[in-house]
Amino acid sequence: MTFEVPLIRVLEVLANEQRMDILRKLKSPSSFPPQDEGDPLLDGVCVSSIQAGQKLAFSTTSKYLTDLASVGLVTVKRSGKWSYYRRNEQAIKVLAKRLATEL
Repeated sequence: MTFEVPLIRVLEVLANEQRMDILRKLKSPSSFPPQDEGDPLLDGVCVSSIQAGQKLAFSTTSKYLTDLASVGLVTVKRSGKWSYYRRNEQAIKVLAKRLATEL
């Protein structure tokens, strides 16, 4: 996340319970169902595993992950037809500092 993303936009993304839950669970990738491809710790968690773990429609899961990525809180790694998501710990630290400074 860069400082170009308005803080209010980041807070809007985090104001959704499912997006917050996804972000929390990504801290421990094993909290999602096993995935067929890729290593959750190295590559990130596959969208289909996140979808199954959250019990959401694929389109909703994809939208929530896109929202989190748009403000830099997660990173995406694409491998063929698969997309893997991980928390962006550096961006989360920057956000915590911004909140402490701006509020």
